[in-house]
Amino acid sequence: MEGKKKITLKDIAAKTGLSVNTVSRVLNKKPYYTKEVEEKVTAACKELGYIVDMNASGLRSGSTHTIAIIFDDLINPFYSYTTDIISKRFEEAGYNSIIFSNNGKTAYVDYELMRSVMARKPDGILSFLEPTEDMVGFIKDTGIPFVIFGRDGEPYGMCGVNADEEYGGYVAGKHLLDCGYRKLAYIGSWHDVKVCLDRQKGFERAIAEKDVASLERVFYIRERDFGEMVEELVASGADGIFCFNDIIAFIVIEALEARGMEAGTDYGIVGYDNIQEMLRMPRLITTVDGGSRDFAEAGASAMLALLAGEELPAESFRDTHKCFLVKGKTTR
Repeated sequence: MEGKKKITLKDIAAKTGLSVNTVSRVLNKKPYYTKEVEEKVTAACKELGYIVDMNASGLRSGSTHTIAIIFDDLINPFYSYTTDIISKRFEEAGYNSIIFSNNGKTAYVDYELMRSVMARKPDGILSFLEPTEDMVGFIKDTGIPFVIFGRDGEPYGMCGVNADEEYGGYVAGKHLLDCGYRKLAYIGSWHDVKVCLDRQKGFERAIAEKDVASLERVFYIRERDFGEMVEELVASGADGIFCFNDIIAFIVIEALEARGMEAGTDYGIVGYDNIQEMLRMPRLITTVDGGSRDFAEAGASAMLALLAGEELPAESFRDTHKCFLVKGKTTR
């Protein structure tokens, strides 16, 4: 049985009446060609079933026209929401996005993950995760533009796009205290991740400003048996809870509801990220909004600037944007 004929640039050129050189320029996104020519080539490719081999073209041009996006898992809508915005910006600039996840195994970019990423030869890497210490030198040696998204890049000598997470934690703590809650608890994600610790630090600063308040418990949900943690939380008598993100807040609300405790009545709880806005849900929980859309746009802009060899703005996202509280039904 004869195999299916492989479609070549010559076939596309014959179909469109254009030269092979012009077809190649369009497919490799090299100037100069009109929108009409691009549409003609795209239509011919679709009709003939031609798919550009970006890795093969990369070997010739030095570019695969791809950017790797790394995060830990897709359970949190914050990742899917911001990744959608970022990847669309990349697409507009002529880059395809490749998604990599470690399925929540760790909060860092380690060797195994980087090996998978580098096998795809991306032109740039945007990571929601911080690199492990031994990966920093390796990443720098590759010369590939690397943006740490949602994290501070300065400690690594890399580009980082991050918000004022400490201020966000302060906003959450101050709101709980202003509502009259006095025994507070913080439920984080990982104990050694800076963004988690920064939110905790801001939360504790708000408590320190009120002599009548106390910090009853600090938990890290990914490192504890959840049932045991909830029992300790209840036993502590905490009446105000700040969670690292909205997903954790919803999980805690459900667990306490099963024990006959109602959020907003028996205790107050504040989340982070405002995923309700992302999912177009009603305002159910009180949460801190870090400006996710603008945040994603800033991350994409930083990546594209590095790829173009441009200087990054003197003012960072952290300098120009402030977190704010969105009042829901889970606090007084």
